[in-house]
Amino acid sequence: MYDVISGDDLPVLGPYSPAVRAGGLVFVSAQAGIDPLTRDAPATGGFEAECRQALTNLGRVLERAGSDLRHVVRTTVLYTDLADMPAINAVFADIFPVPPPARSSALVGLPGGRRISIDAIAVAVARPDSVEGPDPVERADPRTA
Repeated sequence: MYDVISGDDLPVLGPYSPAVRAGGLVFVSAQAGIDPLTRDAPATGGFEAECRQALTNLGRVLERAGSDLRHVVRTTVLYTDLADMPAINAVFADIFPVPPPARSSALVGLPGGRRISIDAIAVAVARPDSVEGPDPVERADPRTA
């Protein structure tokens, strides 16, 4: 069973959920370095500001799901320019506790001029604020079906 975390203030661009809470974990879909309401990147601060915005967006989704950035255990960072890795490292060192979460990174092309996108897995620590539907979704175990 799992809970879908969604809401009007957690916009998505396709057929996917902002986050899913299952088995004591929260799985957050990738968050870009843009304001989710205006769809604009920060006007100042360059790539570092976009990286911080992506993590701010991630934090907002985590809070709605009953977690926060302190409980992130893994991230995946998709970014478009190898020269930006030092900025990513600096922002992660500033935002995440010691020891930091596990992380994978990949150079990719991102749509709409975006330069970074970050997803995460976190430990769920509280009841989520926004659970879609009256009951958790139940899926059959494909190993026994």
